[in-house]
Amino acid sequence: MLQILACLNDQHDPWVVLAAAALCVTAALSCALSLRSPGRFRPVLAAVLIGAGAWSTHFVALLAYDPGLPMGFAIGPTLLSVGVALGGSLTGFAVWSASRSWCRPAGGALLGGTIAAMHYLGMGAVRVPGHLTFNPAHIATSLALAAGLGGLALHVLQRDASSRRRLLGAGLLVTTIVSLHFTGMGGVVVWPDPEVAVPPAALPRTQLMLVITTITAVALLAALLVLAIEARMDLAARAAEAGRLRSLADASFEALALLDPEGRVADASSQLALLTGHGREGLIGLPFAALLESGTPEYPTAVLAGGIPVELRRRIIETAAGTRTVVSLRDLRERIATETRMERLAHHDVLTGLANRTLLRRRIEEEIARNRLGGPGFAVLGLDLDRFKPVNDVYGHAAGDQLLQKVSERLSSCLRHSDLCARSGGDEFVILLSLTDEPGRAQALAKRLVGALSQPFDLGFAEVTISLSVGVALFPEDGATAEEVLRAADIALYRAKEGGRAGFAFFHAGMDEEVRQRHALERDLREAVAKGEMSLAWQPQADSATGRVRGFEALLRWQHPERGPVSPAVFIPIAEASGAILPIGAWVLRTAAAEAAGWPNPLRVAVNVSALQIQQGDFPGTVERILAETSLDPARLEVEVTESLLITDTERTLRTLNALKSLGVQLSLDDFGTGYSSLSMLRNFPFDRIKMDRSFISSLTDSDNSAALVHGILGLSRGLGLPVVAEGVETEAQFRVLQAAQCAEIQGYLIGRPQPIGSFGNLTHGGSATVAA
Repeated sequence: MLQILACLNDQHDPWVVLAAAALCVTAALSCALSLRSPGRFRPVLAAVLIGAGAWSTHFVALLAYDPGLPMGFAIGPTLLSVGVALGGSLTGFAVWSASRSWCRPAGGALLGGTIAAMHYLGMGAVRVPGHLTFNPAHIATSLALAAGLGGLALHVLQRDASSRRRLLGAGLLVTTIVSLHFTGMGGVVVWPDPEVAVPPAALPRTQLMLVITTITAVALLAALLVLAIEARMDLAARAAEAGRLRSLADASFEALALLDPEGRVADASSQLALLTGHGREGLIGLPFAALLESGTPEYPTAVLAGGIPVELRRRIIETAAGTRTVVSLRDLRERIATETRMERLAHHDVLTGLANRTLLRRRIEEEIARNRLGGPGFAVLGLDLDRFKPVNDVYGHAAGDQLLQKVSERLSSCLRHSDLCARSGGDEFVILLSLTDEPGRAQALAKRLVGALSQPFDLGFAEVTISLSVGVALFPEDGATAEEVLRAADIALYRAKEGGRAGFAFFHAGMDEEVRQRHALERDLREAVAKGEMSLAWQPQADSATGRVRGFEALLRWQHPERGPVSPAVFIPIAEASGAILPIGAWVLRTAAAEAAGWPNPLRVAVNVSALQIQQGDFPGTVERILAETSLDPARLEVEVTESLLITDTERTLRTLNALKSLGVQLSLDDFGTGYSSLSMLRNFPFDRIKMDRSFISSLTDSDNSAALVHGILGLSRGLGLPVVAEGVETEAQFRVLQAAQCAEIQGYLIGRPQPIGSFGNLTHGGSATVAA
């Protein structure tokens, strides 16, 4: 080291050394800057700049060397050293450009070796009156320094290197050239020899210095100027690109962050600033991981430091500044809230907020699984509201919904947090009850629920009173699966309703058989028409003044092949509940119309129609088709409807009745006086007659109240111009009272029991249409 310093201090012109250093720094910076932008020819430019710069640095520094003797340079070795410098640099950068990571330091080592070779070729071009000798240790050291520092320099100078790394790489290139040159020069010894002369053809040192310095300086300065202009344009392009990216980012619904290779935020959208609570300027330079709660990016979801859940997506892009990572952040709060709402809607009743059947079944199955591992079991309570339908019919569906909401609140107030109350449909509810600490709690809760719902409900515009029926089933006693336990509770509920309102019943094995019989009857009912088990019985309706028969009512009868005759009071409710009444009702209407169409006497035929038939989509169309098929005069057909229809979907019922009336069909109101009919309702609906319920007639001669009601109904009908048909007339005394009160027509056992139509051939086909009264 002392020898090198002595050589530099005693044998070199400091001003020329300074010029060489300026050339070296300019060449290294030019080389590093040329690699800043991508491109196929960038490594070539870098190789030419560093090769030429190293060669010129070497020769200018060599010209600064003063051995104390005249000195010149042989042309051949000098030109050869130029070729070696450029060729070796191109080769080194070609290796550096390969895709594998080890190629960068390998190319740098090759570049350092090339500069060393150029140095010693240049030393071989020196001509003095004497001899030059070289210290082998210095040669080896200079070669090691050149290869090592060159490899490190090109390893630092990656294609996407930051400005700091480019400056470091340029410094390492300068160190490579300087350390090589002066380490090698420190080992040179000049031995004067009078017999050796400097060849006349050797280039003088002063001319060579002037040429090399001028040409190299101009070339490097031109290169620096071009690179500076390019850098300015590059900065402008980056600024424009950043502006475009920022505009796009700000227009995006998602927050965006542009990350540099170290994972720091290089730019950010305004949405990211809002999402994180940092200003945009405050985000620049922050490690992206610092914005996350976990401190580590976790794709595809993460949580921001403020607790905001986000979805992360990233993409590698190429920008003017090099390779960058774009990360998009989507705020998941709204989506999570929506999913939560959807999850709640999927498992809860919209009207009451209670669990629905899906959640109920899942919870029961969970309880079954838990209790199979050991537990006291659980209870399922099936609940049904008594007298809910009249409230819904009288006050409307909105009032019914309000009542259901208040019922849900009252039910929930009777339960613990561990219990589950579900609305299974309509006015039916189910409670899942754990029996962990109170084995008798099911009965106690059933009593409390019945008592709680017997209290009045204030709807604001009215105070209503309903009651509750409860059926209780226990696990595992009454079923091993969710389906079995729910079915057992439903059977117990059916029994509780049969026993009267406002009560409860526990399931027992005998109940199952009763329900099974009912289901069997329902199944047989669906096939009864096709099997020819249904028939019509006919009962005459006669004028009370003359005794003349005005028509017949067609009454449905079912002859079961095993059970025998089944009462209409038994099978009609089952048919209505199961929906079988629709095909059965159509059969009754078609059969009655076809029969009446064949009578020579044009008597009226009355058919009782279910509310379900009236409420179906195209009942008037069905009637019209049957009339066309059977050729029955529409005026001979009378459709009987019950009072409940008048307050159930009044508008649709009125449209349907008006449509029937437009066909020429007659309409009658059946069972008048037992429901909700009023004078205004009778005026609004197009009825041709009303039928007085048999319950008034049965006590007509025994009760003053019944007689008063009958006279009141007859007086009302006369005021409206509606004739009355009295049902259930069985005695002469009843007939005389009705006749005296000017009741238009009578129907009952007094004038004829329901029989097959063949029994009334004298009325339908004979000359007489009069019955004795």
